[in-house]
Amino acid sequence: MSPGERRRLLGLLGFLTFNAVYVGVVMAPVLAAIASEFNISTGTAGLVVAAYGAPGIVVAVVAGPYSDRFGRKRFLVIGSLVMGFFTLLSAFATSFAVLVAMRIIAGIGGSLIFPNTTATVGDNFSYRERGSAMSTVIGLNTMAGVIGVPLAGVLADATSWRVSVGLVGVLAIAAGLLLMWKLRPAQTPLSESRIRDMYHSIVTNRSALGAIGSSFLGALYWFTWATYIVVFFENVFGLSQGVASILALTQGLGVLFGSQLGGRLGGRIGHRPIVAGSVLLSGLLLLLQTNIGLPLAATAFLNLLLSAVIGARFASNTTLLTEQVPEARGTLLALSASVTSGSIVAGAAIGGLLIDGPGFWALGTFCFVAAVLAALVVWIFVREEPIDLEIAPAI
Repeated sequence: MSPGERRRLLGLLGFLTFNAVYVGVVMAPVLAAIASEFNISTGTAGLVVAAYGAPGIVVAVVAGPYSDRFGRKRFLVIGSLVMGFFTLLSAFATSFAVLVAMRIIAGIGGSLIFPNTTATVGDNFSYRERGSAMSTVIGLNTMAGVIGVPLAGVLADATSWRVSVGLVGVLAIAAGLLLMWKLRPAQTPLSESRIRDMYHSIVTNRSALGAIGSSFLGALYWFTWATYIVVFFENVFGLSQGVASILALTQGLGVLFGSQLGGRLGGRIGHRPIVAGSVLLSGLLLLLQTNIGLPLAATAFLNLLLSAVIGARFASNTTLLTEQVPEARGTLLALSASVTSGSIVAGAAIGGLLIDGPGFWALGTFCFVAAVLAALVVWIFVREEPIDLEIAPAI
């Protein structure tokens, strides 16, 4: 595959994951509006986020081995079309129960996207180049947080939450059609191993299990916070939905910057220390942000900083996962996606209980504990082969 073809591949994967992330985050700035329309609490409204993540607990595990056996493209295209169509339908939900149901089906499609996107990058880039490639894809999908969250909030203020959600569905359908037409990943040897054998190679690998466990804890911390960040600015500072959504832009900008630095730095010094250090430091910053009562400007700056630090983890953690069991890469990444979906469900539910109960100080404390555990697990259990420090060619 030529450099030009690889750049086009990363662009397509970035656009696809942009839409997958946008479908997930579009609910964050409109939770208060949904709660008001359906006469429920904000914490209960957070179940629409959990509903999107729930199917991935099962679907990714079932589909993962088949992507190793039959290739990635069909899963990426089908996943995007299902995700987009049912997100569009959710904009017409007549009750909260119908909205949750549409989000669950959309989540079935979404659960196919990330493990197969990551596996496609792993298939087409050497480990030395992979951190930089992952940073490129993550940088593109992070724009969903930079652009999508403020746009969704402002658009919902000007029209309704239904318009914001429906627009995301249309974009996801467009991504699926574009992939069907343009995606040409490199041909890679497909696995002929039995599904049980592929899973056996993972569950008997101590390092792989540690990487998956750390990913779960890190995602639990992040999604607990990310689901309620707009609500945090609304409740703590008395801001409108639109203004709070714009301030949540600090999260997307921080992740965008941090992911570019983390993936490239990990390619030089190793991804394992980046994963452990970034999740620990960002968890501490979130604990401070939710517990010391800073003024609005200082809080926004601190949120930018913690988002940049956790962003450094994203590309490095994904790259580290791709090399744990290369012969069952799609299967391992699907298993990791499954536990990440579990963290989305748990984070949305736990976060809702905490903010409806003791408040955001408790949410920050919970996230900090999860971050500390994630750092300890990756440092103690996860191995990483030495990286060739020769500078990789530009992507």
